Amino acid sequence: MFSDSGSMLALVSLILQNTALAILLKLTFRVGAIPYAPSTAILCTELLKLSLCLFAVALNSASQIRVTVLQIGEQKILLLPALLYVLQSNLLFFSSKRLPPVVYIVCTQTKIITSAGFSRIFLGTTLKSSQYVSLIFLVLGIVLVQAQDLDLSSSTSAGDSTTAGFFAAMIASLTSGLAGVVLEKLYKGTGVSKGLENTVWTRNIQLSLISIPFALSGIYMQAREQVVAGKFFDGYDQVVWSVIILQATGGIIIAFVLKFANVVMKCVAISVSICCCAVYSVCTNELLISTRLVFGIFIVNASVVAFSLAGAKRPVSENILSSRPNTIKV
Repeated sequence: MFSDSGSMLALVSLILQNTALAILLKLTFRVGAIPYAPSTAILCTELLKLSLCLFAVALNSASQIRVTVLQIGEQKILLLPALLYVLQSNLLFFSSKRLPPVVYIVCTQTKIITSAGFSRIFLGTTLKSSQYVSLIFLVLGIVLVQAQDLDLSSSTSAGDSTTAGFFAAMIASLTSGLAGVVLEKLYKGTGVSKGLENTVWTRNIQLSLISIPFALSGIYMQAREQVVAGKFFDGYDQVVWSVIILQATGGIIIAFVLKFANVVMKCVAISVSICCCAVYSVCTNELLISTRLVFGIFIVNASVVAFSLAGAKRPVSENILSSRPNTIKV
């Protein structure tokens, strides 16, 4: 599996992206850091992502950009995933502030459950019995890890905040699952329309252009006074900018992994990232190492790998349904 240098590079890239994003998101809210408005960071992410996709399309055919933009009026269904992804981004910022990195990244794996559920309802995807068992164990593992965090939080009077962060991550997984199913239907339903080749890049351009007004609405509701006062970039340091870059480029890394590696390596990367975040959380005393924590992480890792290895009778589109622990639309 690891003999090919491209596959190895893809694996390492995804591990670094997953781990760094979970840890750096938490560090943006560290004690002593100047507070920033997450809603402004979400807008910056969309703008950077849009720029990268425009550049990628322009390299192939600059004329496709104009066609892509003009086609937005005929793609009203994109309003739903665009709105859901902006909502998801806000929820994940909220969640990461209140949860240790390992709990945060474990909770985001519930998107596998929501994606499978929505895919079954709307797309008719049929899961194997072994996959249902994997989902049950995934829930068990998440409960064990979250229970460990709640025990520690109750002793430090932070239980309410932790619970709020957990439920925010759960709602974010619901939005991710529903948006992913809508996108999967779009990707599989049409290939070429009126001179437009619907690639990942062109879809991302359309999604970003539609997402930007929703992101601006988030700023208006959460940080308009700060922005009006000319403090849009207040609190932006190297850590915040790193998070924005990681979020904007994460989808590209996922595409790179799926091109040069496979879904098994993607699961390996997620598992290694969870373990790295666990080590970080223990070293920073955000979590206490225990048998329950280790067992919970093991169950989550095993469930993710087992679910993917089992495969579906009608395969779930991995690059659309499972590649967004953050806000990447690839």
